Amino acid sequence: MTRVASLVGWLCAGLLLFATFGSSVFAQQTLQFSKPGPLDYSAQISEDILREAYARIGIRVTTDEFPGERALIMSNSGNTDGEVNRIRGISRKYPNLRIIPVAINSIEGLAFAISPNITIRKWQDLQPYIVGLRIGAKYAEYGTAGMKVTAVATNDQVFDMLDQRRTDVAISTRIEGVLTIKKLGLTGIRPMEPPLVTLKLFHFLHKKHLALVPRITLVLEEMAKEGRIKAIKDAAIRKLHE
Repeated sequence: MTRVASLVGWLCAGLLLFATFGSSVFAQQTLQFSKPGPLDYSAQISEDILREAYARIGIRVTTDEFPGERALIMSNSGNTDGEVNRIRGISRKYPNLRIIPVAINSIEGLAFAISPNITIRKWQDLQPYIVGLRIGAKYAEYGTAGMKVTAVATNDQVFDMLDQRRTDVAISTRIEGVLTIKKLGLTGIRPMEPPLVTLKLFHFLHKKHLALVPRITLVLEEMAKEGRIKAIKDAAIRKLHE
């Protein structure tokens, strides 16, 4: 009886330990990333890609949406675990972010206008005009440095200003511009070709996750070779245009 009682005691102790610590020991790791918003369509697509990539190494991904600049502040400070996607070079201003050197998305930056008298083919062509853009859209901020810029928090506001003739030109990505114009029911706004810039987008981790960089890099390289990154992106774009 003593041996049986002892065995029962050990079993009970084991069950108690599992109940106390089991959930934390076996819980799936979760990473929380910043993404710019609201309704940054490119970031939504990149988020879909990252969810699959991290799932392949047993990590769950969640995101918090912030205004563009605020998102970078949160990830650089370590309040979130990194950025869903950004252009190469942001680490110069946000040195705690480490690039994952596999492009997961891309953007085309375009000028949009109403007036038929405006023709924009390069950044310098914007000099005479009042330009609207979204705060935190780094490619647009860099390209219009020193110009007459009105920067606002959302893509909706960028195109509302243009529609109301408070700006002469709006700068946005192709997908953001086309979908925002459609969502707001605006007419008469035209994108101008060719794009001002075409840029690859990369995922960034906060430096506290440096050990993860080679692991997620390898996964994304595999997904790129498989054609999986392109497949996820194409499916997401089709769904957005429905």
